[in-house]
Amino acid sequence: MSKVRVDIDTAVIDAQVRAASTEALNVSFLALSRLVRTKLSQRGTGRFYKVAIGRKNGRNLRAQGYHQASAPGFPPAVNTNRLRASFISDQLGTWKYGYAYIKQAAKRTALNFGSRVFYAPMLEFGTRKMQPRPYLRPSLKVFSGGVERIFAKAFERHFPSRKNP
Repeated sequence: MSKVRVDIDTAVIDAQVRAASTEALNVSFLALSRLVRTKLSQRGTGRFYKVAIGRKNGRNLRAQGYHQASAPGFPPAVNTNRLRASFISDQLGTWKYGYAYIKQAAKRTALNFGSRVFYAPMLEFGTRKMQPRPYLRPSLKVFSGGVERIFAKAFERHFPSRKNP
């Protein structure tokens, strides 16, 4: 009877798992950020009202002194672009109106991202006087189907299959 010994360097495997997870979270952030910006780029479906006039000679409603709000239950309509701009980034870090970073602990790696715009939670969840205009939760719901694919591709790159000779 012959004996077989297999040595496994768990530190290398752990490093590969962390690298694959970090890559997948980074790709997830970029895709989710794009999806949120798309939700925040939709035209309003609610009422019209007067606002301060925007840039002169503009072709949009704001330039003419009007804004079309979003109806309750629909993503917020763009007015100043501050909320949408808080999700514009092509890399992790902190910027004027938003943030995104990967937090690594001993046994957990997490992606944190969001908006620093003070009214972002009010639009997402509503207030006493305003119905919610969700944009983040619907984006997460749509995005959740693609997470497995993103992680699978990242792990395939970091753990390529080896065929026996």
